[in-house]
Amino acid sequence: MSEQFNNKDYGEYFSALEKRLEKDLQPTKETEQKSQPITKHNKKVYGGVIRFRPWVYITAVLLIAVLIFVIALPEKSKAQQSQLQSQSSEQTENVASGIEKPQKVDLFAEYTENTAGIGTDIVSRNIIVINCDTNKVVAARGADVRCYPASTTKIMTVLTAVDYITDYNKTFTFSLEITDPLFIADATVAGFSANESVNMTDMLYGAILPSGADATVGLALSLAGSEEEFVKLMNKKAEELGLKDTHFVNTSGLFDENHYTTPEDMSVILRAAMQNELCRKILSTYQYTTAATPQHPDGILLTSTLFSYMYGTEPEGADILGGKTGFVNESGYCIASFGKSDGGTEYICVTLGGSGLWPTVYDQFHLYEQYAK
Repeated sequence: MSEQFNNKDYGEYFSALEKRLEKDLQPTKETEQKSQPITKHNKKVYGGVIRFRPWVYITAVLLIAVLIFVIALPEKSKAQQSQLQSQSSEQTENVASGIEKPQKVDLFAEYTENTAGIGTDIVSRNIIVINCDTNKVVAARGADVRCYPASTTKIMTVLTAVDYITDYNKTFTFSLEITDPLFIADATVAGFSANESVNMTDMLYGAILPSGADATVGLALSLAGSEEEFVKLMNKKAEELGLKDTHFVNTSGLFDENHYTTPEDMSVILRAAMQNELCRKILSTYQYTTAATPQHPDGILLTSTLFSYMYGTEPEGADILGGKTGFVNESGYCIASFGKSDGGTEYICVTLGGSGLWPTVYDQFHLYEQYAK
């Protein structure tokens, strides 16, 4: 209909209409003699015939143009609406298929002129201490140096897993193909047995508290189909967090030259985990018992490796609230922890490359005593 309007010649139309009116209303001679032109409201009237001034024609044309626009507008609006619906549908499909652009989150603390160096009384090689409340690096040594993270890796494993778990009661059944290679590799395990069905929550606790590699592999297979595919999700998470020098090859922290991080990057991973309610709770737990299964009728009592070495109240003026330990020969002893000063300020302390278990534990105590004020 709009196309028909656009093709008409409205000038000719009104000209023909005026002539027809003049012909139909042509005055008789008698009327013509009596008829005298009179002026009224900007119109000239001759024997009952109104002659329109030019502005009347212009007004009419403008009104018709408005009419055409009003008719055409809904069509344009429909096209725009269709385009918006198409874009919305595409976004929904992308989310459903997991195709999302990583959104980087800045959790890096700021170095300042007041960032302290660390003395020789602290024997761990690479260290960072962060005041989470002020977002400042309180003290550091070699914090941007590439290190092997060992089982502190499992913080990222659990942090990634909670992004993809939709049902925490869902179970995964272990097999000998999963458990045997871990025993051969001398990996630390939570103790899940072949043919045992374990829920997601129990595997999360199993990954952190006893540092179970069986739990991390179970999470990976359940959520991504394979450990390799789950590691891709871990590296995607690293990208989202904006990590500067971190790359993962496995879910447990077993040594690989291409599996590395820095104390600074690990502090960001731990900080992100602290902001997740479930991750923080797991990292802060001393002991947890898994659900009963035919293989373990009383469940499995899981104990935190961190709190098996400390109560957390040892540092004077602060408490260590949670964290994760790690060790392989190539990495040395590692601890990534978070705590709180007596004044209520939260801190993160990451020590990598420790020379022994107890020296690394005492490094943590002394760092909190010196810098958590």
